[in-house]
Amino acid sequence: MNPLAQQLDNDVTSWASLRWLLIICFLSLNQGCSLFGGDDEDESLLPAELIEFTETVVVDKRWKSSVGKGHEGLGIALNPATDGEIIYAASFNGNVVALNAKNGKKVWKQSFDFSFTAGPTYKDGILVLGTNNGELISIDSMTGEILWTTTISSEILAPVTIKNDQIFVRSVDGNLAAFLSTNGSLQWTANHTVPRLSLRGTTSPEVFANAVLCGFDDGKVSAYDLVDGSLLWETMLTPPGGRTEIEKVNDIDAPMIIVGNELYVGSYQGALAALALESGDIIWLTEASIYAGMAVDEDAVFVSEADGSVMALSRFTGREIWKKDNLLNRYPSAPVIIGESIIIGDLEGYLHWLDKESGETQQRISIGSDKISAVPLVMKDTIIVQTDGGNLVSVKTFIPSS
Repeated sequence: MNPLAQQLDNDVTSWASLRWLLIICFLSLNQGCSLFGGDDEDESLLPAELIEFTETVVVDKRWKSSVGKGHEGLGIALNPATDGEIIYAASFNGNVVALNAKNGKKVWKQSFDFSFTAGPTYKDGILVLGTNNGELISIDSMTGEILWTTTISSEILAPVTIKNDQIFVRSVDGNLAAFLSTNGSLQWTANHTVPRLSLRGTTSPEVFANAVLCGFDDGKVSAYDLVDGSLLWETMLTPPGGRTEIEKVNDIDAPMIIVGNELYVGSYQGALAALALESGDIIWLTEASIYAGMAVDEDAVFVSEADGSVMALSRFTGREIWKKDNLLNRYPSAPVIIGESIIIGDLEGYLHWLDKESGETQQRISIGSDKISAVPLVMKDTIIVQTDGGNLVSVKTFIPSS
């Protein structure tokens, strides 16, 4: 069964339950599995077999540490953060930990009566996390003590963004809100209509100059003034396709990326596009279905598509450079870049290193049997991976000297 189709929250309303049931049917049909089980599953839709390859990159698993209870199938965004020396991470069952980045040793650990679903985000000595009940929590990064809490309109499923003294939060009901980082007071809220049907998940806001940008469940990207939340521009990637509500699902859930004066954004059952940050004008656009995310370097955009294919496109034109089907139906995570490699996690706990130029597999290791949904945290030549089972794993890539 498609893992996206299993991400039901036990605390949803009756309408939300119906909404999710319809999406489960849709995703199940798309992935060729029966909602009620059965023996007729199409073998072509099973996770791709791991391919043989020649190792061309050397890696080393440095340390492993447990954060807390896992969150398999919950569709939440618990991603590690860092201040450069300490790794911060949270678990769904309320733990927040600080670990030494070099050896994984515990600096501090706090346990709270919250169900964390997003974060932490680190900035200037504070950690900010979101919960399934719409609680926004600020924590002292030195001690783990709570500085303040506030409640917003609904569940938070994407890490917040902090810029100067402002915290920007996207909630699942379509609201984008700005809070003061010093005390959690609300500055403004921008409302965006949510479609009747959408996937579970949201994208984090991004800040550029005097604007905060956010993607929404109707396939639109909107830019708002940092000070008062007034709308500056809005762009639809592609109009919803199909005739039914299910066929029209085109959420923007994958993290957006800013490089230079361009915003790279992708939608589910929609498109991947580069937008001009100042105007929202589309520079280029290509058909794609993106849920996990992407990585961008000076020349290319690397994307994990919803079906598991991985591709590289020109950053300037959107033209396909290469595409690989080795990870079909393995639900790859968003890629990250180290040296000349992109690194991707999958549903069985494998990390895959692919050559940026060709897409060929360079290395593969297992860090356990738990799915890797979170975007790995890059620290120079090392990635910190948080698995859906609640573990943190540090892996170093040895980059050849030029």
